[in-house]
Amino acid sequence: MASAFASALRREARFLATHFWDLALVTWVPLALMALVAIQLSAGVMRELPIVVVDQDGTAISRELTRRLDAAPGVSVVARPGEMGAAERLVRSGKAYAVVLIPVDTERAVLRGATASITTFYNASYSTPAGAALREVGNVVQGYAAALAPTQTAAVAGPGKVRRPPIAAQSAVLFNPQGGYELQLVALIHPALLHLIFMVAAASALGRELRDGTIGTWIGDEPPARAAAAVAGKLALYLAIFTGWGLLAIGYVAGLRGWPVAGSVAMLIAGYAAMYLAYIGVTLLVVGLTLTMGKALSVAGLYAGASFAFAGAIFPIESASAFARLWSALLPYSAFAKLLAEQWIMAAPVTQSARQLLAMLAFLLVGGAIGLPRYLSAAQRPETWGRR
Repeated sequence: MASAFASALRREARFLATHFWDLALVTWVPLALMALVAIQLSAGVMRELPIVVVDQDGTAISRELTRRLDAAPGVSVVARPGEMGAAERLVRSGKAYAVVLIPVDTERAVLRGATASITTFYNASYSTPAGAALREVGNVVQGYAAALAPTQTAAVAGPGKVRRPPIAAQSAVLFNPQGGYELQLVALIHPALLHLIFMVAAASALGRELRDGTIGTWIGDEPPARAAAAVAGKLALYLAIFTGWGLLAIGYVAGLRGWPVAGSVAMLIAGYAAMYLAYIGVTLLVVGLTLTMGKALSVAGLYAGASFAFAGAIFPIESASAFARLWSALLPYSAFAKLLAEQWIMAAPVTQSARQLLAMLAFLLVGGAIGLPRYLSAAQRPETWGRR
């Protein structure tokens, strides 16, 4: 079995060395995609998001609020039109994400001791940047209100009436206190890209033997144990290559970009390996059931390509439909995303993340138990060869 494993590994390595695009799929294509994502999200946090201020009051308080908004790191006041129609056109043209309206008599209401209302209109078509801009505007307005409250209360009711609020809300960020999108997204998108390419490469490696009719000469005369070892040797090369890409992804974010791993690096590496093993199981299942390279590649693209959206790492899966929750549970990437958050950001106990490893390895056992025998039997059935 060891010789069958090693022979198949060398055979696959020779194939990659002589086929440009198959080699590209596991070398510079992953590197190019990972670099593209890294460059796009290298800023880490969103800064200088454009907003528009419509100051209908034109007083010292409204001008100070506008100045504070422009000085805030998260937003930038790019225009100060006099009416809402012009502000709306700026938002529709994509030049701003939000409009802050300071209505007439804002300062008069403050001086009378009443509460002035500042309205923010934001473009929810771009939910992430608009939401960030909305939070920044809210923080600035609340901060300015807190600064105005003591002086205005003293001016209206007298210094003796000024006292601190009886109750104050305090928030503490448990994980990712920097609010870094680089840590949140790059650490997730890199494995999302890698597992998609990995499944396509594995399906191609197994499917081409059927398509080209070479599966018979490769393992057709081998006993089942040696044939299974040969399949393992073929796929082991891809497992080693993509585990290396996983190490590079961790090294880039943690080492080069300085986002330290709060938990166990070894568990993260084990998570990458378990994720690839899980997709080997799924690939064996798909190829074994279809016995066609074209269909296997189509299913691989659909199945692995949808993982990021349904993993629950960005969009909460708890409030999704029953189908979405079921689909999320049927994706190995969902378990990997949980393990990544637990170990990289939350410093969860290793025993807790071990459950995610077991969940991923279950895909290998189930998929391999169903798909591998069908794939091995196809080596002795010439009628299954040559399908596109």
